Parts: sequence; C-alpha cells; structure tokens
Amino acid sequence: MTTWYSLEVGNEEAAAKTMKRVMDAFMPKYIGAGRPLSMAIFSSTNQKDNAVTLYFSPKAVSLAMQFGASACDDIFVNKDLALLVGDQKCIELLFPEAIAQEYS
Repeated sequence: MTTWYSLEVGNEEAAAKTMKRVMDAFMPKYIGAGRPLSMAIFSSTNQKDNAVTLYFSPKAVSLAMQFGASACDDIFVNKDLALLVGDQKCIELLFPEAIAQEYS
C-alpha cells in the first residue's frame, strides 16, 4: 500500500487543536503496531495563508481515516514538510530520493 493521505486542518488555533488530537491518537496506534519506522505524520504550512496540511504515511492509514483525511498525491516536491510524529529515521525510508539529493 503506497497511498498517502492529507488533511487540511486550518490555521493558528484550529490547526493547533487538531494537531494535538492527531498526535495524541498517534502514539497508542504507533506503539500497538510495534513502532513501525514507516508510520509517520508530517505537516506543511502554506506560507500564503498559514493553512496547515497534515500528511499521513501509508502505514498511518487507520489514523488518517479516523480523522477524515483524503487520499493524496505522494509527490512532495516543493513542499516544506516537517515531521510531526514518528521516528526521525522514517525520513530516510519514506523519502530516499530527498536524502540522495542532499548528498549529491
């Protein structure tokens, strides 16, 4: 399964509340699944309107569904992603092309 999911959570206060709920819900699922390296959620902020979008990795599909996220494109070129929850090492696993570019 390689489908990523996204959820627009608004900006400022609304985004902070939703992000907190997502982070709180993530840990029990993450631990229960055995802490898979490929299970993570990233955030990206649109600089024009400060709107925050969350991106759920394919391994976080149950959490994505729980929050009503929609399937999205898995091409993240020109998106400034920040790891919201998950293991920092997941970046190498989920985005090997970005790591390769960094060292070339």
